[in-house]
Amino acid sequence: MGNTPKIIIRDASSDFVKFTLSNTCLSVANAVRRVAIAEVPTVAIDLVEIVENSSVLCDEFIAHRLGLVPLVSDSASDYMLPSEYVGEDEAKINVHLNLAVKCSSDHTLDVTTNHLICADAKFLPVNFHPIDSDSNKQEPPGVLIVKLRKNQELVVKCIARKGIGKDHAKWSPVATAVYKCEPELYLNEELTNKLTGILLTS
Repeated sequence: MGNTPKIIIRDASSDFVKFTLSNTCLSVANAVRRVAIAEVPTVAIDLVEIVENSSVLCDEFIAHRLGLVPLVSDSASDYMLPSEYVGEDEAKINVHLNLAVKCSSDHTLDVTTNHLICADAKFLPVNFHPIDSDSNKQEPPGVLIVKLRKNQELVVKCIARKGIGKDHAKWSPVATAVYKCEPELYLNEELTNKLTGILLTS
């Protein structure tokens, strides 16, 4: 029988844990990471209704891009998985988002996640900065969805739901489950005892 792995918890809270895994190999550490990204629930856009799309991208392409948009929230635990909920209150499982953009200028318009309007302010796309047409302030760009030319339009209705990465990759929190190797350093005491003052300062 091999050595039993040891775990030392370094830091832990309701949504964060940092621990040291020792007495095992890298494959076990990677297996723990893969289980975490497959089983930890997150919220992602699951259903997309295309109301109007005159862009160069087809409906399926845009729906796929929207599904991969990371949504940031501390309230994912307040919602239930659709497979576990048996009630009729859709607010328990659905988060509604809308996007309605039309290009009216001769310049190409970048449609980003900043144009997504969420019904629940607790859920926001990553790097979200609301578009303010009356402001000339330069805000950090959101995630690019599509580019529109003059008179092109995109109107979509989205429903985000809670899920796990085992069901679909869009629910994988791949950026939040990582590991690194900590080297074990050993000093050759027999050799260090032979060092002179000159060697130590050179």
